[in-house]
Amino acid sequence: MKKTKERNWVQKTLLKFTSSKMGARIASRILHLLDKTILRLTKNRSSLTSILSGIPVIVLTTTGAKSGVPRTVPLLGLVKGDDVFLIASNWGQAHHPSWYYNLKANPEAQLSIGKETGQYIARDATDPEREEYWVEAVNMYAGYAEYKKRISTRKIPMFILSPIKE
Repeated sequence: MKKTKERNWVQKTLLKFTSSKMGARIASRILHLLDKTILRLTKNRSSLTSILSGIPVIVLTTTGAKSGVPRTVPLLGLVKGDDVFLIASNWGQAHHPSWYYNLKANPEAQLSIGKETGQYIARDATDPEREEYWVEAVNMYAGYAEYKKRISTRKIPMFILSPIKE
């Protein structure tokens, strides 16, 4: 993943706001709706989240755990070599995000990172991987640390997605 440029004051303010309890509540209810439009217009290359935050977004397409229908969601994530690390923080809410259940039921998924799209297989991150990637994730987006403080009823799931070699 490309290094993020220095964020401007608008991006810094929005990141701080979405890290707060109220900001996360608002963003979790409206941002995905707005992101869908931007993703469609840019063919999954950009989202409102990436534009507003200055953080590259990974587009995850899973198979619905119950419906079997493809589900697409933009997420923050870390790219390490060929692997991608995703954190199921769900904006610091008490329950896991829907995509978590989809990946648990159907670990094969499609990822779009910029102009590149590929098929991946997901697995739970090991404890050493969790520790290593957590530090990097918080450096990328401080909101993760705030979400972890608010969540006392669940351990935040973390996944490693590796490309499926053909």
